[in-house]
Amino acid sequence: MKTLFNKFVLIVCCFFTIHNENFDIMSVVALLTIISASSICQYGYKNKISLVSECVYIFLCFIHPCFIYYLPVLIYDIMQDKRYYFFIPLFIMTIYQWNKIEPWQFALILAISVISIVLQNRTYLWEKLQRELIETRDTSAELTMLLTEKNKHLRDNQDYEIYLATLKERNRIAREIHDNVGHLLSRSILQTGALKIVSKDETQKKNLEGLSETLNSAMTTIRNSVHDLHDDSVDLESTLKEAIKPLEENGIKTKTDFDFSKDLPNNIKFSFISIVKESISNIIKHSSCDTVIITLFEHPTFYQLIVEDNGKCSNIINYNGMGLLNIRERIESMGGLIQIDSNEKGFRIFITLRKPEGV
Repeated sequence: MKTLFNKFVLIVCCFFTIHNENFDIMSVVALLTIISASSICQYGYKNKISLVSECVYIFLCFIHPCFIYYLPVLIYDIMQDKRYYFFIPLFIMTIYQWNKIEPWQFALILAISVISIVLQNRTYLWEKLQRELIETRDTSAELTMLLTEKNKHLRDNQDYEIYLATLKERNRIAREIHDNVGHLLSRSILQTGALKIVSKDETQKKNLEGLSETLNSAMTTIRNSVHDLHDDSVDLESTLKEAIKPLEENGIKTKTDFDFSKDLPNNIKFSFISIVKESISNIIKHSSCDTVIITLFEHPTFYQLIVEDNGKCSNIINYNGMGLLNIRERIESMGGLIQIDSNEKGFRIFITLRKPEGV
């Protein structure tokens, strides 16, 4: 836009300054020609089209002196395209047309040409600064986005590390309760049972029976608490990544795509772990694949598990085998849907499981 304004100013200056007395048909032709040539140069910036238009206009300057009046506009385009070698034919043309134009007209053309060069240089510097400003702004915005994403990734990793540390601590507490308190309660139950056998006092036997029931109830509570702690301490994502290591050990590439929350119900969580382990076992034993893709997504109302490979083993798949039957029965018992496909493209298990109410 700034370049177009500069060219418009130069054309107006050339028109009112030089054609103030004699204005004929050739003057109109020269005006229309410079407008056309300058528009072509603007459209074909640093292109062959602009080169041809500039050459044609210089040739017309040799033919008729009216075209010389608008040389400042042409010089602006020459400076913009950085074709400085055109100043040589312009100098030759000036010598050739020297006697056909008044000296004061040459002085005006020269003055406006100097203004044209200054305007073009200022416009070039302004556009360069504008490009640098836009580039700096874009780079700054990109860096800001990258830093924001990196900080988010670091926060997520920190939260996940804290989550794993919490699960490990729960698992440690469960082991401590099981190994220490559980053993002490078991020994107390055995001792109470032995005392009941050797005791001859009926009143003491009744007291021992009450104590035994209390200890058994405590043992049941401890056992349930230990199981709950242990189940809650299992991280599904890390467990699945650990389960696929046998694939990598057998030279099979694995691709995983997990997107689910950390609060999956324990029965669903352990079902998915069992299904993935069984699928991996079948792949290692029967499939001739080189790539396995495991996908687990959580949608608003259901979970979706997909295990697929690119092996060509459709002719040996036993759909009634114990492994696939166990997987099917497990999913159907929870009200889910399972689809098992095998063709020349590979083998796939597609599972959809509704979320329990309240999840």
